[in-house]
Amino acid sequence: MHITKPSNQKKVSQIMLIGLISVTLIFASGCGGISSKRLKQIGAIVVIGVAAKLIYDMVVDYQSKQVNDEGEVIEKYKLEHGELPNEPQLVAYESSIQPGDVVTAGNDISIFSKLEVVRSINTRTLTIEEKITIFDNVDNSKELKSYTKTVNAETNASGAFENKFTFQLPKGMPQGIYPVRTEILVNGIAYSPVNNQMQLVEFKENKTLESIVSLSIY
Repeated sequence: MHITKPSNQKKVSQIMLIGLISVTLIFASGCGGISSKRLKQIGAIVVIGVAAKLIYDMVVDYQSKQVNDEGEVIEKYKLEHGELPNEPQLVAYESSIQPGDVVTAGNDISIFSKLEVVRSINTRTLTIEEKITIFDNVDNSKELKSYTKTVNAETNASGAFENKFTFQLPKGMPQGIYPVRTEILVNGIAYSPVNNQMQLVEFKENKTLESIVSLSIY
C-alpha cells in the first residue's frame, strides 16, 4: 500500500504555523490577555494536534502465525468443557510491548500478542481480527491511530495464533505516556481489550554521556 507523505514545503508551513501559535500565546500571556489556566488548556490542544498530525501517516506492519489449528483447539476445549459453545469464544488473549514500556521515536516498537479462539457448535467459518489503538498522552480519551488486521485470512477458521504489530513513532512526537489498547474481534464482536502504555522519551546521547562521565569522576 502506497502512502503519500506531505511535501517538505507543507511540513515547513505546519511548523511555522505551530510556531506562530506558540509566539501568540506567549505574547498574550505576557500582556495579561489570557489567564494561565486558559493558556495551559490551549497549549494542551496544540500539543494534541501536533501528535495527531505526526502519527497520522505512521506505517504499521503486521505479522500473524498460526501455532495450533482448529482441530487442536476444539479438542482442548472439549476436554475442559465437554462440548463446543453456542457462540464463538475468545479462550485466551494477552499482549505486551517490546522491547519495553519505555520507547524512543524513530526506533522499532513491537506489540506481541497470543490468542486462542474456538468456533461455535454451528459455525464452520469465522473472521478473527486484531485491533490496535494508540491514544493521546494528554487526553487519554482521544484516539490518535488505530489499525485493524485479519488474523485468520488464510483459513477463516478458529485456532491459536501469535501476532506482532511493528511501527516507529515519528520524530517530533511530544514526550509522555501514550495508552495502547489491543483487542480481538470475532465476527465483528469485540472482546475485553488488553491495555498497555508506552512512555515516549527523548534520548540525548551527549547528555547521557555527560552523566556517565560525571558519575565516573565523583
